[in-house]
Amino acid sequence: MKLIKDIRQELTDLPGEIAHKDMIPFRLTASEALKEPVDYKLSAVLILLYHQQDELHFILTERQDYNGTHSGQISLPGGKTEPEDGSTRVTALRETHEEIGIPPGNVEVLGQMTNVYIPVSNFLIHPYVGFTNNMPALVPDPREVKSVLHCSTGDLLSDESRTQTKIQMKNGAWMKDIPAFLLEEKIVWGATAIILNEFKMILAR
Repeated sequence: MKLIKDIRQELTDLPGEIAHKDMIPFRLTASEALKEPVDYKLSAVLILLYHQQDELHFILTERQDYNGTHSGQISLPGGKTEPEDGSTRVTALRETHEEIGIPPGNVEVLGQMTNVYIPVSNFLIHPYVGFTNNMPALVPDPREVKSVLHCSTGDLLSDESRTQTKIQMKNGAWMKDIPAFLLEEKIVWGATAIILNEFKMILAR
């Protein structure tokens, strides 16, 4: 399919942290935050593309509520890199399989996007883009996934999806005017919004 070929080609010339800055005007990008040595943890996520009703879609997950930094947030399938993974690409595919049941063999990895550093959890996220021609039935892991969102790339590209939100921190204080996306009636902010904004720029090209 031409669109998938075009996306693969565009992933060789990334918008980079210009796309990140648009969603995090209040904090440093990864290259800025990591100028000095940081003992960060590695993780990886996957934007998994598939066709539905003649339009390209991708999957987001709603995390279960738990006593942690990213409780209840909307995220891309993914997670922490384990020593046996060997690469962050393997991490992205393994975690996608564990979280929503898509076998790695069903995913064609199209390329990698710009890394994102999350200070609050000290993770350096490696985002990948993949495509599955025939979406199998999803099997979400109930321990990690509260719900699955099927989002269209058309909605992501729409100006109406861009919004702002406010987030209450653990200490009770509120962060206001946080750039975000509204997708499938859910607020998408933070690392996921940063990654999706770069992908949006790629799609727009």
